[in-house]
Amino acid sequence: MAYHRATRAEIDLRAFRHNLQSLRNYLAPQTQIMAVVKADAYGHGAVPCARIAIDSGADYLGAGVIEEGIELRKSGINTPILILGSIFPNEVEDLVYYDLATILFNLPLAQALSKEGRKQNKIVSVHIKLDTGMNRLGVSPKYLTTLLDQIQNLPNLKIEGISTHFSSADNEDLSITQEQIEKFRITLAKLKNLPIVHCANTSALFRIPESHFNMVRPGLILYGSLPSPSINKVFSQKGNHFQPVMQWKSQIILIKPIFKGQPISYSGSFVTRKNSLVATLPIGYADGLHRSLSNKIDVLIRGKRAPQIGNICMDMTLIDVTKIKGVEEGDEVVLFGEQEGQVIQVEEMATKGETIPYEILCNVGKRVPRIYNN
Repeated sequence: MAYHRATRAEIDLRAFRHNLQSLRNYLAPQTQIMAVVKADAYGHGAVPCARIAIDSGADYLGAGVIEEGIELRKSGINTPILILGSIFPNEVEDLVYYDLATILFNLPLAQALSKEGRKQNKIVSVHIKLDTGMNRLGVSPKYLTTLLDQIQNLPNLKIEGISTHFSSADNEDLSITQEQIEKFRITLAKLKNLPIVHCANTSALFRIPESHFNMVRPGLILYGSLPSPSINKVFSQKGNHFQPVMQWKSQIILIKPIFKGQPISYSGSFVTRKNSLVATLPIGYADGLHRSLSNKIDVLIRGKRAPQIGNICMDMTLIDVTKIKGVEEGDEVVLFGEQEGQVIQVEEMATKGETIPYEILCNVGKRVPRIYNN
């Protein structure tokens, strides 16, 4: 397929493989890995990343919504897949048909799954979600035994796992996460014949080894990014260095001189302080380059940093290239990634946008072609 856009996301699947294998070396041999590929693998492409994950030893895949699980199945992926966001009762037919598992936390969904399982003559796997403090999805610990009593004899239903989700594992202060683990442990102690037990996301996985249980759920680290700087130190101490999987690039479509005192882009949020050389890039907020980043970020051109200026437009953005020697139309521009030994990390863009790397990666738009390096 020919890609016509100069703006592109380059995906290094070798780096993805490296990250997952490095993670495997960090874990106990018996600990299973659920590779989280929801939100189109955080913008990297769910199908290619899922295939590499499976080939690299992932035991399970985590999807966010049922459509993501169906996409993986239609692509020929047969590995167990858990729908982490659960489903509605009217979605049970597709869930059972495509042999997907789901998070479960109430009786009506359990009954609907059991009924559909009988109808299709299939056993439906569920993972009970325990709410230990996220206060989002999940059953309260005090009601777990009641729920299990209600569903344990439902036909065609298999309780394959039990899980919880941490609200604050990214925080420097781990006291809230430790409290959640303690609630989880106390509840597990009341159960017999424990199935798969999982709660560790990327942050907890590296900072709290006791959260591993018998399965972990890495997400962001597989794509070479970090929820918090403290994790990099832990990861490096083990001799494992993550590698960013995505580089976001564009090219200069036009360069022109702009006199001192001229407003740049919509609303004139930036006014040139001197005679300047300004480059136009064919990338904008429709591609996922948030307008809130206007006048805040740098890009790399010829291995040098150049500031973005003016409000980011829907399809274009402007860069001050006055200090870039030899700059030409057609030059490669790196929004995050590496160029001539210089690096801008996605974490930097997230910090300047007062958000998190997850959001930056997930919002690289669908019209930005993904170029895969195997």
